[in-house]
Amino acid sequence: MKHIASIFLALVFLANLAGTGFAGSINEFSCVGVVGIPQHECEALVALYNNTNGPGWTNRTNWLVTNTPGDWYGVTVDEGYVTFLNLYDNHLTGSIPAELGNLSNLMYMGLSYNQLTGSIPPELGGLQNLLELSLGRNQLTGSIPPQLGSLANLSWLTLGNNQLSGSIPPELGNLTNLNSLFLEENQLTGSIPPELGSLPLLQSLELWDNQLSGSIPPELGSLENLVALHMEMNQLTGTLPPELGNLSNLQRLGVAINQLSGRIPPELGNLAHLQLLGLHGNQLTGNIPPELGDLTSLQYLYLSHNQLAGSVPLSFTNLVNLELFHFDDTSLCEPPDPAFQAWKATVWSWQGTATCTFIHLFLPAIVR
Repeated sequence: MKHIASIFLALVFLANLAGTGFAGSINEFSCVGVVGIPQHECEALVALYNNTNGPGWTNRTNWLVTNTPGDWYGVTVDEGYVTFLNLYDNHLTGSIPAELGNLSNLMYMGLSYNQLTGSIPPELGGLQNLLELSLGRNQLTGSIPPQLGSLANLSWLTLGNNQLSGSIPPELGNLTNLNSLFLEENQLTGSIPPELGSLPLLQSLELWDNQLSGSIPPELGSLENLVALHMEMNQLTGTLPPELGNLSNLQRLGVAINQLSGRIPPELGNLAHLQLLGLHGNQLTGNIPPELGDLTSLQYLYLSHNQLAGSVPLSFTNLVNLELFHFDDTSLCEPPDPAFQAWKATVWSWQGTATCTFIHLFLPAIVR
């Protein structure tokens, strides 16, 4: 009986503490009395804090302390709604709560460089005012929700350097305002959706270091504003589409370390602004097109580890900005023209004295 009485007294004591507010630190934060934003938006922020170990964040200033979420670290409130959420590199762990989909006026969500796990909530596809979604460099798993294709105003989507799997949703081709798409360094499989060629404002498309297969869609040649296209370190097959020669603003093209075959399209010589061309580590055959000599802005050209034949085009003497030309195919020959001999000495380290020479240069593991 004494034991039971002791338990009863302990419970009464704890109840009295709760009534006085002394035990408030172990109660959940209440959004009933918050000011500045709707209660449901406050509850979404509280869910984020609780799901991602808020007490362990690097900076959690004012979170669940004040009743004005507008002064919580990383939160911006405008006209009574949360519009900006930036907790970049803030040691968030755990999963992204589905409740963030209730921040209907959010324009920016930056949660990159944390240790987030779990899947990307499909509810984020309801954030119709979102301009930027940055979830890169976490440990997110699962597939990319096709619902993200509903973010009609999105200009920046960063999901790179996670552990995402599955295929790239063709619905991403609906993001007609998208400027940059970063999906690199994941475990994505399947083919590159041709629908990505329907993104008229796209400037950067980063797909490298995945497990993508199939051919490169010729539809990518319609991305007239594209500046950077990187598809290195996948399992892509087939030939290089000549339509890539239509990318008049392209500065960097990397398709290295795949299983591409066939000839180098002479249409690539139309890329007047190209500075880097990385084709190494494939199964390309045939001669080097002399049209590549028209790439007068080119600085880095990588052709090694292919099956190219013939000679280095004499037109390469036009590449006055070329700093590094790497190939190691011993079947390639140097033109005997004196102008070529003088030019090559200013561009690369040349080893060997035979007509068909072997060039040995440093080759980065990833060129992008």
